[in-house]
Amino acid sequence: MAFSGISLPDESAIPSQEESIFRSAPMTLVQFYMTLELARDVVNELGTLGDVHFRDLNSKLTPFQRTFVMELRKIDTVESQLSYLFQMMETYKTIRSDLYSSFSPGAEPLATATEVDDMVNRVKEIHQRISQLHESYTSLESKKFKLIENRYVINAVNNFHSQSSGSNRPREQAFDFEIHDESDDEDDVALLNGRNHSLELGGTVEMDSEALEDSGFNSISGSIVREKVPLLRKILWRTLRGNLFFHDVPIETESSSDSQLNEKNIFIIYIHGDFLKQRVRRIIQSLDGVIYGNVDGSASVRNETLAQLNHNISDLESVVESTRSHLVSELVIFQDSYVQLYFAVQREKRIYQTLNKFDTDGTRRCLVGEGWIPKSELNKIRGSLKNLIRRKTHVASPSSSSQESISLTGTGISSATAESAHSNFSLGVDDEDILGENDEEIGGSLIAVVNELTTNRTPPTFHKTNKFTAAFQSIIDAYGIATYQEVNPGLASIITFPFMFAIMFGDLGHGFIVFLISLFLIKNEYQFGLMRNKDEIFEMAFNGRYIILLMGFFSMYTGLIYNDVFSKSMTLFKSGWEWEFPEGYDYAKDGAITLTAKKIVGKTYWFGLDWIWHGTENNLLFTNSYKMKLSILMGFIHMNYSLYFSLVNYRFFKSRVDIIGNFIPGFLFMQSIFGYLTLTIIYKWSVDWIGQNRAPPGLLNMLINMFLAPGKIDEQLYPGQKFVQIVLVLIALVCVPWLLVYKPMVLKRQNDNAVQLGYSDLHSQLHHDLQLHEEEEALESLENELNHDGGDDEIDMLNGDFRFPNDIEPLNINSTSHGDHDEFNFGDIVIHQVIHTIEFCLNCVSHTASYLRLWALSLAHAQLSSVLWSMTIQNAFGGGTGPMGIFKVVVLFGMWFVLSVCILVLMEGTSAMLHSLRLHWVEAMSKFFIGEGYAYEPFTFTDIDY
Repeated sequence: MAFSGISLPDESAIPSQEESIFRSAPMTLVQFYMTLELARDVVNELGTLGDVHFRDLNSKLTPFQRTFVMELRKIDTVESQLSYLFQMMETYKTIRSDLYSSFSPGAEPLATATEVDDMVNRVKEIHQRISQLHESYTSLESKKFKLIENRYVINAVNNFHSQSSGSNRPREQAFDFEIHDESDDEDDVALLNGRNHSLELGGTVEMDSEALEDSGFNSISGSIVREKVPLLRKILWRTLRGNLFFHDVPIETESSSDSQLNEKNIFIIYIHGDFLKQRVRRIIQSLDGVIYGNVDGSASVRNETLAQLNHNISDLESVVESTRSHLVSELVIFQDSYVQLYFAVQREKRIYQTLNKFDTDGTRRCLVGEGWIPKSELNKIRGSLKNLIRRKTHVASPSSSSQESISLTGTGISSATAESAHSNFSLGVDDEDILGENDEEIGGSLIAVVNELTTNRTPPTFHKTNKFTAAFQSIIDAYGIATYQEVNPGLASIITFPFMFAIMFGDLGHGFIVFLISLFLIKNEYQFGLMRNKDEIFEMAFNGRYIILLMGFFSMYTGLIYNDVFSKSMTLFKSGWEWEFPEGYDYAKDGAITLTAKKIVGKTYWFGLDWIWHGTENNLLFTNSYKMKLSILMGFIHMNYSLYFSLVNYRFFKSRVDIIGNFIPGFLFMQSIFGYLTLTIIYKWSVDWIGQNRAPPGLLNMLINMFLAPGKIDEQLYPGQKFVQIVLVLIALVCVPWLLVYKPMVLKRQNDNAVQLGYSDLHSQLHHDLQLHEEEEALESLENELNHDGGDDEIDMLNGDFRFPNDIEPLNINSTSHGDHDEFNFGDIVIHQVIHTIEFCLNCVSHTASYLRLWALSLAHAQLSSVLWSMTIQNAFGGGTGPMGIFKVVVLFGMWFVLSVCILVLMEGTSAMLHSLRLHWVEAMSKFFIGEGYAYEPFTFTDIDY
């Protein structure tokens, strides 16, 4: 739905102190003009205020062509160094739990250029020192690991020789090697069958280690990753055709520092000749195995090597521990200033990124920037810049005649004298909005001026929220950002969203659990807010804690109406029905019988559902009918007030063609069908059909026959029903061509009139009228200022066609334009209106039926709660006494409570919340919401994730 052919928005209808929750806050485009020396301080001041949504005036330039690219490169280097240092703190586990809690970003002043250079040098020095210590520690640790691994290898070789040389070694302890993987390879079979007195894989070898050494075999010992041992076996088997002896043992260590060794095996290989030895070495190295050459020789040589290794490991352990202690001490000292340094670096980065959006006036060493701000914040920003200049200068202000005023014209930036007029289109340090009449003199050449501009660009959408309303607004923004100053659905959703949820989740007990969860999150919101790296699901629940609060509260309210608490009823008041027992009835003799309840004359259960309905045979029929009709009523109310929001939008933007061509026929169409259905539901409830001794007519058949067979009444609901239904059908039929024809024909006539007046089309006329309106307001405001000041100087105006050289942001006619219209196209308007008519008429039917989900989910929740009660905790009652009875109650109560929370509260609650979300996004917001705006994203430091 688009606003086309409209007049200007009624700005006078907005109160002076605007509330930006029902409609987005009025925005204004401002221009900042500042000297290069003061630019960094000005942007920091604006970031501290957090009110300016900057426009990029250098859109055509790449990041490497911008002014402050060198500063950003330097900051990126520091940022990467800080990231490395933080990684080191995580690696060595030196981060304190309260590292971030004591930091207050608002108390950190902006560092001067000299302080920034000192900070860069300091971070660089710390980074070099930490990196060197880390490299030294890693290198020493690696050497230590190699020595320990070497020691394990020597011990394994010694154990191998000592065990293989034992005289009493039984035969089953012979060192052997067997192929553990099954292979059907013919070559393997041939080799196994054709072995001839060789040391071969796959066979059993019984030979002392001393005999192996004396027989001239070459030995190779080392370590390899355990997963690669089978692969090494296969390769050696195929390469050497079984002419070797292979033995491996796993390394097992209990030391946490040597945990890497637990994933390795030690191998001992005996082969013939140096040629085969070199080949085996290359194979082992290709599999990342490590070969140790100091394990050869006699047992005495190995023992000497082992003693030397133990001595080296002992010395190296002391050096490693000393290096680690020094590294940890450096990190502990550094972490005290890490948060401040990181915040300062991120702030500098954002400042220069924002300055890169400014246009440069090279002749005067000045920067010009533009941004959107709420109109209510303009004076605050001007006052802040004035105070900033005072703090920077500390000298008295000269007379206005000695100052230079700078104004923008259509051809660029030009200077003018201070006697020029104080207009919204001039930039001057003598402007009374910036400096008061009695301000002290400003020394030097520091200039920072903010001016309000007249523009036809579309402002961003800004809804001012607090911690309560922010979550509801985020639900709406997830669907689409509201068009500038259209009605915001977020305000109404504060009540309707949790209430629609509660209709589907109506249970006093379950609602109370949800309410308690929200209270826990709210009570501890400060502690949870300080948590970093929160779980995604928990963060969603925490951010929506006030939504959960209202969902729980309204669920308790609807649970009272349904008289339902954990699927059981509450006898809060005396029932309006009584059971009729036969005379002389005795349950012990007669057993269970079917009873009928009788209405007590003059007695009505005054709040909610009468508790006597629970447990009756026709309970489901009664509650189904009641909740189904209630869902239709709630849907009709929800869609109707949403449709009225479209009228509020049309009136605000003075779109008469949309009021007559869209709202009125749409409203009549909806009321003639579903408004009539709603009234018949209420009327049917108000009639005593039992007293009239007749069955109530079916409303569904009545509505169907109303269109398929007009004038035919099977069962009369009220007198005159035939005439009323024929009139309503005629109204609905008239509204369809009304929706189709009126708006396109009116816009065509307006376009023809615009062409006769000399405009290119209707949009050109609207654009011209908008510019005239804004210029008249600007001139009127300027005239009031000049009359107040007594000045009559010439006025410098900002040409509407002026563009900054690198600014390519598209222009829009106003906040209600539907895209960029190059020219008036009658065919497009007709197609758009046909689609809108079909969609509206069909949606009236489908959306009304969609609200039956309120009934369906309420029924599902009640039945599931009843089943869960009967299948768990109900079995614990009447099951005997004593320890077994107590145990049964405790266990079944625990099952019931856990399943209730997990299934009914979490799963069913999530389902009901999603259905409520759909009812708002589709059924309600489609009646009025355009959602073609873009979010107001002010430049601020508060969202720095330090």
